[in-house]
Amino acid sequence: MKKHFQHKALCTGLLALMGLLASNTSWAQVCTREYAPVCGQVTGEITPRTFANDCLLKAAQAAPVAPGECTLLPMTGSGVDAHGCKGSAGYQWNAELSECVRPWMRSVITLEVGPKRRPCTGVVEMQCLMVRERADGKHRQKWQALMGTIAGFDHVPGKRYKLRVRKDHIENPPADAPDTTYTLLKVLR
Repeated sequence: MKKHFQHKALCTGLLALMGLLASNTSWAQVCTREYAPVCGQVTGEITPRTFANDCLLKAAQAAPVAPGECTLLPMTGSGVDAHGCKGSAGYQWNAELSECVRPWMRSVITLEVGPKRRPCTGVVEMQCLMVRERADGKHRQKWQALMGTIAGFDHVPGKRYKLRVRKDHIENPPADAPDTTYTLLKVLR
């Protein structure tokens, strides 16, 4: 009888202990080893992680994000194209220059150069090349005096030229300098 009483007291104590533990903590969960990946987010962690299966996700008290393995998504503003150009910063690939450019800062244009220089006034009186940009074979603008030079280009008086040039915009030029520079890429005619 004494053994029976001890056994009953022990069982009652164990049940009370189990109830206490169950109310304060969660029971350890037994999960299978099956691989059915699921992407989940654990509270307090910055990036989601891949769990082998849904059971392990629940055991870690993680919130499901997506079925399958987690894929690393680029951070906002970090996307680059196949050439390494960062589109979110305004860069685009320019095949003719073989580099990433911001189109409003650097471009390639066709520039027609007139046969004669004309007097023009900048800081001082000088002789300027007369130029006009061309787009799609059409004249894009009227002839204008070019305040400055085309790097790499030597003008022969009396000869008309059609050039491919790199046009660079200068953000903060000196007060007496142009805000655009030109560099010869190719003489078309």
